[in-house]
Amino acid sequence: NRARGPIQLLIRLLRMEDFYRRFCRLEEAITGAMFVSIVALVFSAALMRAFNLPLVWADGVASFLFSWVAFLGADIALRHSRLVGVDILVNRWSPKARKLSEIIVYAIMIVLLIAFVYFGVNLSIRNWDRDFQTLSFMSYSAVTLSLPVASALMIISTGTKLARLLHRFGDDGYEVKADGCRRPEPTGHVHSD
Repeated sequence: NRARGPIQLLIRLLRMEDFYRRFCRLEEAITGAMFVSIVALVFSAALMRAFNLPLVWADGVASFLFSWVAFLGADIALRHSRLVGVDILVNRWSPKARKLSEIIVYAIMIVLLIAFVYFGVNLSIRNWDRDFQTLSFMSYSAVTLSLPVASALMIISTGTKLARLLHRFGDDGYEVKADGCRRPEPTGHVHSD
């Protein structure tokens, strides 16, 4: 019976990891579709304007999508360690010192992201009655909600990175920057270009 507890916990964790991977893929697909929609809308609006048939609503929809793409893209970039960073000094430190600095940075990020969620929700509530540009049927809150929603997702991404870093703190070969939201690559065959 004692062995069942750790095995069941391991099974639950693996299911959560699988759910998280699927969620990450869904977020990336939605963000990619939004980006493609922005390009199509802006191109269509410019083309129709050339024929003196302006799509008045297209700029508003593109602006709405852009706010969501920017913030969701920030979460995706964070998850894949693609945010801008200056590590010229940190790279000279020992692996443990680097990990300790990453732990501190992630903790500060989580505190700031919690503030973004709090103030972003308040901003969205205050803008509930405000119309969004030419789209009178849509509240400006639909745009401002992109901040707290993406910040909450970034808390999950940062918390996941922090948990993995703490779990593997003793492993000097582990780099949290190389650990994203993807299934580990199978070992064996190496592709060469």
